[in-house]
Amino acid sequence: MHGFYGNGFDGFFQFGRFQSGGIVMMILGILLIGAIIYFVLKKGSIGSSTSSDSPMETLQKRFVNGEINKEEFLEKKEILGKIR
Repeated sequence: MHGFYGNGFDGFFQFGRFQSGGIVMMILGILLIGAIIYFVLKKGSIGSSTSSDSPMETLQKRFVNGEINKEEFLEKKEILGKIR
């Protein structure tokens, strides 16, 4: 029996009697699960490393990265100095 596209090709990933669509979907599923696991583990390692920083180190990093200005830095630095 001839398919829509002619002799031997019956559609997307289907060549004659061998249908490889299921294999392709299985491989894509495994890759997707692997990517999810990778990003979950990667995010967990980033979160644990930043939590070990002291409040003063975090404040200094935020200032260096431009997240806070000089006035905010000095104000928060003074507050942290009073806490210790």
